[in-house]
Amino acid sequence: MFGMELAKAKLNQPGNYKYAYLRDIRFDGVVQGDPYLDRFSPNVFLNLTSDDDLNALYIKNKTDINIFSKKDTLEIGMSHSKKSRKSRYNKYQIDQGQGDKLTVNIDTIYDNNVRNNTDLFSVNIAFRPAYWYDAEVVENAVYLQCLLNPVDALEVNFGLRSVDFSQTLYEYTNNEDVLQPIEIKPNTLDLKKTLPNLSLKYTLNPKSQFDMAYSQTYIVPDLREFADAEFFHPYDVATVKGNPDLVNTTIDTFDLKYSYFFSDTEGMKAGAFYKKLNKPIEDVMLRSSSLPRYGFDNAKEATIYGFEFDGRKELSFVSDYLNGYFVSGNFTYANSDVTLRKEQEALYTTNHRQLQGLSKTILNLAFSYESDERSITFSYNKMGERIRRVGIIDGNDEFPDYYEVPPSLLDVVWIENFSDNLKAKLKLKNILDQETVWYQGSKSNITNRYKTGRSISFEASYKF
Repeated sequence: MFGMELAKAKLNQPGNYKYAYLRDIRFDGVVQGDPYLDRFSPNVFLNLTSDDDLNALYIKNKTDINIFSKKDTLEIGMSHSKKSRKSRYNKYQIDQGQGDKLTVNIDTIYDNNVRNNTDLFSVNIAFRPAYWYDAEVVENAVYLQCLLNPVDALEVNFGLRSVDFSQTLYEYTNNEDVLQPIEIKPNTLDLKKTLPNLSLKYTLNPKSQFDMAYSQTYIVPDLREFADAEFFHPYDVATVKGNPDLVNTTIDTFDLKYSYFFSDTEGMKAGAFYKKLNKPIEDVMLRSSSLPRYGFDNAKEATIYGFEFDGRKELSFVSDYLNGYFVSGNFTYANSDVTLRKEQEALYTTNHRQLQGLSKTILNLAFSYESDERSITFSYNKMGERIRRVGIIDGNDEFPDYYEVPPSLLDVVWIENFSDNLKAKLKLKNILDQETVWYQGSKSNITNRYKTGRSISFEASYKF
């Protein structure tokens, strides 16, 4: 068996505006007056384009080997993928001249002054070569996977995957000298590794089974994470500095799970897991004398352990009127412990804490109606708080970790099947529209709170 994929993706954001209103606060904390825009307010115009190309192919062959049973197989395969990107990010500073504080909404300000071409605002180029980059990611892999059934109740699946990975970022730079010509410098991350996996499935009876699994995987830094450059944050009033010394993260995962099936479409599962991360990548704060600066760093190691439950059940056991109505959900508890490198202990505020970006709890619930003609699903999601950025030590000052409290999410999806060929879908997302809250150190020190807004979408499709 073989396959091939050719894909292109284009991103074009021609006009993004980023601004911030200021407020006057007395020494006793009392806010005075309305929020306003003046010449000290952040006010920028941004545009972004990105062109991505993907070329991928795979070849695989599965052979019956019949060592213990007729179900025994050996599969051998190889894959190749090549991704390329050209990203162009331009920034223009909208500078406000001397004048009164502007308290009306931003659309009115722009309409009265920018559109009417008054002298209040001037647009100046704030471009830095680091805002542009090209990239290329190449991965070649060969694998071997074997499935054996030593006895009827036991299924053993094991294999190896050999990976040859290369990621190159071509950075534009003038070496921080505006009088020097812009040059392109490559920054490459290579990885060659053999990754094992093993899983055991023991069937107790037709309705229940045990699963055990071990696997090794890897994560590489994002393209901009290991860039040797500093650039403006896309949506925060801050700068971001890449780290060219980042290395990949290796993850060893152990899973144990018990499953019970009420029917082909209903069941429940309970399991425990343990993960060992070597050199996990975290978002961190950097020392700064002005705007906040963000960066990335590899910790020494981290462990994640916890348990999870999930299930799905039709409500027909309550009443025949509830045929086709289902409840489902899953809950995950994940505790973690991060160990810093020795030299990081004097740089970052906390050691042996939760892994940055990981919520301890994740809850998903759904209530749905399903039939041949339609399906309606109400889904709810709630994630526990998590560390946004690891705090930093700057001289005698220790700045606590930054946290995020995610909102509760409620979505509705309605799918109507008018015929075998004609289908319509309606989506209502983020119905609750709760706030996302950021705080530093304690919840009494809130640094930001915002809402993303509700959304609605409709689509119709017809198969010929």
